[in-house]
Amino acid sequence: MSEQRSASERIIEEVGDWPGVEVGKNARGGLAFFVCRKEIGHLHGDHALHTGFPKVQWQALKDEGRIVDHPVFPGKPGPAARRIEDEDDVLDAIELLRLNYDRSGRRRGFETGFSGLRASAPELLPFGPSLEARAFLLEREHGNILVYAVPDPGQLGEISRWYLNHRHEAGFAPEGLQAPLFVHENERAGVAQRLHVRGTFSRRHVLDEDFEVIPIPGHTSGATAYLWENAGHRFLFTGDTLLLNRGEWRAAVLESSDRRAYVESLELIRGLDFDVLVPWISTSEGPYLAETSPDETGRRIDELLSRIR
Repeated sequence: MSEQRSASERIIEEVGDWPGVEVGKNARGGLAFFVCRKEIGHLHGDHALHTGFPKVQWQALKDEGRIVDHPVFPGKPGPAARRIEDEDDVLDAIELLRLNYDRSGRRRGFETGFSGLRASAPELLPFGPSLEARAFLLEREHGNILVYAVPDPGQLGEISRWYLNHRHEAGFAPEGLQAPLFVHENERAGVAQRLHVRGTFSRRHVLDEDFEVIPIPGHTSGATAYLWENAGHRFLFTGDTLLLNRGEWRAAVLESSDRRAYVESLELIRGLDFDVLVPWISTSEGPYLAETSPDETGRRIDELLSRIR
């Protein structure tokens, strides 16, 4: 710990310098950090940080020993506390605030580098601490489309239609999202346990000449890919059928998956014309989408096919 500056002074100096952060008193008089008038955490003198996280992220941080229950809300997922006693605690308190800063400061969505395609902030998944999920907004003249589900998609923009790749995503869907939801008919029963389904489909088809719906059974019986053409690119959204593990393409073959159907779907994907792979899941270390070429796609799909077969 620095002898010249206290823990709170060091944290305030670092966090207060981030773009958009305001330092002030919260409703209870505590020294708090705000982004767009939303608190991302507050200090109790030099000894503790109080903050909060989405349930999945909260559990992952607690399992890592980085946070404990908030003293006012023992046993409640979300509210969190971190003791500050030494240099490592100061650094980790700053990192914890950074996690909330990245969520709150960029709630309007991340620029992906591709025109018209916006991504939500990443959400940690409970079945893999290094796995992150994202939802994507497709900005379209005929109405914006949201692909995939995460607990907090942020304020990406108006949504005219919402598509899921498969039923497992419904367990991570945000509360209160009113956009019309469409899924494969084989996924409807599972999705409808949590969400209202506006409509279903069973066959490959095209919407408004730029958005193609392509069933790719295997991971689940109704898993579906979406191919979107925009600004000179063709984006393929594959859900869990293809994901990115530190930049490498992987197939999520479950015990419940139909391996024969999975192979057929990968062969179908191999022949599709696309140049950007956009999965639902990627590892935190590595990219969350990948540019590709026909040769590169063929090579990577062939590697996966050989493993599955």
